[in-house]
Amino acid sequence: MQGVSTPDPQPSGQPGKPVSAIRGAVSERSRGLLLRLSQLPSLVVPVAMLVLMLVGLSAPLYVAIPALGLVATFVIWLAYLSWPVLDTAGRLVRAVMVVAVAAAMIGRITGWL
Repeated sequence: MQGVSTPDPQPSGQPGKPVSAIRGAVSERSRGLLLRLSQLPSLVVPVAMLVLMLVGLSAPLYVAIPALGLVATFVIWLAYLSWPVLDTAGRLVRAVMVVAVAAAMIGRITGWL
């Protein structure tokens, strides 16, 4: 997109700390999708995640598992991208989110939920 520039945050969270090749590649490949997501109305992504979680918790298993898989993939992707620049509380919140989605998926598969 012409005329749109985004600042390049320091992906390592600390100036001068080297960035791994994998993290750099994932960050670079994610830039376009993150830019498109940031241009959506502010409630689109949270509402989509909420709908997918509700589907994952209430729909038949053959629909629930893919829905929860999408939520898990999205949460893990965002956590991976943001991890280096987060403080301890931010990391804890993201880890709890990943564990919660994984627990929901395991609960649905085992019949607990």
